[in-house]
Amino acid sequence: MAGEDFTEIHYNHHDPEVAQDPYSIFAQVRAKCPLGHSDALGGFYFPTTFEGVKRIFSDYRHFTSTEGAGLPDQVIRLLPVDLDPPQHTRWRRVLNRFFTLDAAQADRDRIQTIVDGLIDRFIGRGSADLVGELTRPLLAFTTLPVLGVPIEDQQMLSDKLLWMVHNRTADHDGWLTRYMEMGEYLTGIVAKRRSAAPQDDLVQCLIDEEFDGRRLSDQEGYQVIMLTLFGALDSTSSAMSGSLYHLAENPADKTRLLSGEVPWAVAIEEFLRITSPIQALRRTVLQPTEVDGGMLNPGDVVLAVNGAGNRDPDKFPEPDKCVIDRDARDHLSFGAGAHVCIGRHYARIMIEICLKTMLQRIPDFVVPADFMPDYTPSEARALKSLPVSFTPRPV
Repeated sequence: MAGEDFTEIHYNHHDPEVAQDPYSIFAQVRAKCPLGHSDALGGFYFPTTFEGVKRIFSDYRHFTSTEGAGLPDQVIRLLPVDLDPPQHTRWRRVLNRFFTLDAAQADRDRIQTIVDGLIDRFIGRGSADLVGELTRPLLAFTTLPVLGVPIEDQQMLSDKLLWMVHNRTADHDGWLTRYMEMGEYLTGIVAKRRSAAPQDDLVQCLIDEEFDGRRLSDQEGYQVIMLTLFGALDSTSSAMSGSLYHLAENPADKTRLLSGEVPWAVAIEEFLRITSPIQALRRTVLQPTEVDGGMLNPGDVVLAVNGAGNRDPDKFPEPDKCVIDRDARDHLSFGAGAHVCIGRHYARIMIEICLKTMLQRIPDFVVPADFMPDYTPSEARALKSLPVSFTPRPV
């Protein structure tokens, strides 16, 4: 039922049924009063226009991150995402050097080697699950060395973190168990590295640098690494698998990309828009303000729903269609404002290398005719699997 200045509707990003098609919910809200409200998870508001979502991300004076960026609240604060400027800015200034465009570009050869090595494992078989065998392991092998986490632990970390992201409300006791295990593991890494030979990675940075005039504790180092791992092992994989699914179903777009008719840089922005791997992040209202035609008051919880902003027809005509030559550079898949995703340069380069290499080496991959996509719920939305078949080829 539509209220005076918001539209009441059931929306819960942790609901497995909602995860299969959240966009129809956003369209229903947008067609009435574009500010939605749901009673789920204690109650929250969510704008559905591009400008409304962008403002929530950008206007930290009205919408704070200090009450947490997840809904429901996380057991721990994740740094620096749960900070506002200027504290957030100082943290990002220290961390940025590991994730600059130059750093990502310098890593191209290593990323290409990893992609080729993963494809080598299944190219002769004629079938693969591109989520389990390509996109998720690619993220782990690429980013864990940058973070300073042992690569031999990548499977354990990936399994635990993915479970934690997508089961936070379904099994709270299980979530707490894994949280304790991860805390012990990551604080242990930081503690051991304090007495080890220095290395050029994120863990060393967290040990050596001063934040707000002091060194970090092992617990604070854990809070930074935990946040980075969530992004490193899940969200970019979601964008890659969703893009590969589109290409498997649309061979004409494969041809347009391979021929150079559509530049990769253009197509990647549209893939990021249509997949919206991070669906929603929380903010809390600090001052009375109006968003999408509705009034919000201090203490109100708001979800900045990336997926809703990316499907606003006033910004992106025919928003539910993936149009690979569309100019989608303004998409909100990396958020906006001070909290724009720190890993966006790495993400774009990994997506490009992964997709381009698949099309060059296995151009005829297709999904089974009876394949029904199944998406994970939570702040991040991702395909659980992507089975494909193709002509077997020699390595």
